[in-house]
Amino acid sequence: MKSIAVVSDSAFKNNRINPVGKILTNNIRDVFRSKVDIHNYYIDQLTDGDIIGDDLVLVMAASRATIIKDYVKNPSNIIVVKRTFLKSGVYPLFSIQKNTDVLVVNDDIETVLESVSSLYHIGVNHVNLIPFEKGKDYSNIHIAISPSEPELIPKYIETKIDVQSRVIDISTMLFIMNTLKIQDKETQRNFYDYYQKIFSPNNSIEDNYNNLLVRTEELDYLLDLSHDGILLTDQNGKILIHNKRFREILDISKNQVDQYLHDLLPELNFKQYYHHKTIDGLIHYHNKYINLEKKEIVHYNKDIKMYFSFQEVTYIKKLEQNLTQKLRQKGHIAKYTFEDIVSQSANISSIITKSKKIAQSDLTVLITGESGTGKEVLAQALHNSSKRKNQPFIPINAAAIPENLLESELFGYVKGSFTGALKDGKKGIFEMANNGTIFLDEIGDMPKHLQSKLLRVLQENQITPIGSEHIIDIDVRIIAATHKNLIDMVECGKFRRDLFYRLNIFPLELPPLRERKEDIMLLLDHFTHHKYKFHSSCIEILQAYNWPGNVRELRNVAHYITTLDEGPLLTLHALPNYIVPALSMQSNTSHTKEQNYTPFQKECLYLDEKINLDICISVLQSIKLLNDINKTSGRKHLLELLKKASIDLQESKLRKILNSLNNLELILIKKGRCGNFITEKGIQFLNFHHQKK
Repeated sequence: MKSIAVVSDSAFKNNRINPVGKILTNNIRDVFRSKVDIHNYYIDQLTDGDIIGDDLVLVMAASRATIIKDYVKNPSNIIVVKRTFLKSGVYPLFSIQKNTDVLVVNDDIETVLESVSSLYHIGVNHVNLIPFEKGKDYSNIHIAISPSEPELIPKYIETKIDVQSRVIDISTMLFIMNTLKIQDKETQRNFYDYYQKIFSPNNSIEDNYNNLLVRTEELDYLLDLSHDGILLTDQNGKILIHNKRFREILDISKNQVDQYLHDLLPELNFKQYYHHKTIDGLIHYHNKYINLEKKEIVHYNKDIKMYFSFQEVTYIKKLEQNLTQKLRQKGHIAKYTFEDIVSQSANISSIITKSKKIAQSDLTVLITGESGTGKEVLAQALHNSSKRKNQPFIPINAAAIPENLLESELFGYVKGSFTGALKDGKKGIFEMANNGTIFLDEIGDMPKHLQSKLLRVLQENQITPIGSEHIIDIDVRIIAATHKNLIDMVECGKFRRDLFYRLNIFPLELPPLRERKEDIMLLLDHFTHHKYKFHSSCIEILQAYNWPGNVRELRNVAHYITTLDEGPLLTLHALPNYIVPALSMQSNTSHTKEQNYTPFQKECLYLDEKINLDICISVLQSIKLLNDINKTSGRKHLLELLKKASIDLQESKLRKILNSLNNLELILIKKGRCGNFITEKGIQFLNFHHQKK
């Protein structure tokens, strides 16, 4: 512990105890409390052989320093105390009328002059301060002041004011703090409280120290809020700053500032880390696994500090769990696994077997299949079977987001990038999904210029937010999906060939529900929670139906059934009317032959009532012919063929017919110059009407 010697003239003064030593001792205690030892010495009691060996030696005047230097082990430790007055003692002086003569009294002329100088220094300059000299007559003066020695004031003075004993001034106290290197938080607070009680010639010092103390308090508060243990040392490992969490993680009971890290925790051998600029590793201490991070901080290109961060692995796991929960709340987590895929189809079983192997790779997957076949369910199952399963899974539909917003959604932007941008910028999907998976649905609808950017991301694993000059490294797996024929789009120039081959590393094609009929009743039973039994006629209709909306449509039928709840044995009347078109036709007795039609044939008859049959058949035949000869089946070529068949149509009328055929899923309208394509259902429709004739 540091020690301070307080040296005064004598233990007694004017037949009473000399208060100076006690006053200065109390001043030091006010600031440093028990952090220093204080020893009192008296000049008139020093004898040959006495040695004062304290870290600092305080004397009241320069003349006393000369007297005691031979008794001090290290004379350079002697400091002459500068003293000032307490505010409470001096305030009464400011009520004295201006230019009044005021006698200043003390035990000797040196201390009197010091008192006069101190009073003028702190701003008591509106009165005339007269130094007291023994033997002189001051009967013309009516007011006298003295620092705690009013009995020395001549009795003929009418008004006597005790301005109280002088105390250590702020400059001396700061010198003591810096020399002894005692600057902990408690001492700083005590110093500030002490400073409030005394007079200072410069109020700006008070303001500056107050601001410094507040900032220090704020910094300490922020450090203690951290869940990480934080430590700052010099380049030799001497501890400069640490927070409460550092002590908790490493089981340290008290403040360790000025200790050496390698001495404090010798079993961890911290010296091995000092010569490394950065460290990121795992240490084991007191049955804890702790993640240790170390960085160097360089001041003015020469002063090196070492920053250490400590994280308990148990806290990291908890943080990860909280992050996973938040991602789940935001929909950034995959909920389906391979066990959630209900099927007894050999085709689906083969796809699952392949997918489980593919999941272990980080390479890109391309899932194709008609709308509603379960592409996102398969994508989620792939993610949950991969090593990225605890990281984000973020789906984005390229067809559902306007083209002008899609780029900012994918790559983000910095503040001020464009009018209407968020003031702090925005993270893009790729940055949010870092270390996880992005599911790019409807990839076939991605604009051409973004296809180029996506290709760069896949090649370089880097993104550049809109308006930024900085490149961000990312680690993201891409699972893409589309219901479109990307090969046709490549040939038509609508999709980049190089991007297609980059995406098509692991192709997975999901079959439509009509090609896995064995799953229809299995899925329906699953979606209706096994509540119902189905009549054989109902099963026949369901098995024969084409299911253009695939599993999604089947799920909707399940919602319809469970909402109406006409069970437990369901007949045709429990199904939606569009699945059983014959129900709406049974009242027409002229169609007795139709009773023997298959469900698909009955659907075709139902379609006859919805469109102009002859013209639509001609349009379908024209599309099929153009498809067969690999010629673009746009409206221009269709109108030319129809005109040759003596069918004169306006382009607007043809557009309506094409839209109707597309809505009935007899054709597929493709954007741009790719034209129109007849579907399998459209071919069946043509065959059915050909047979009727």
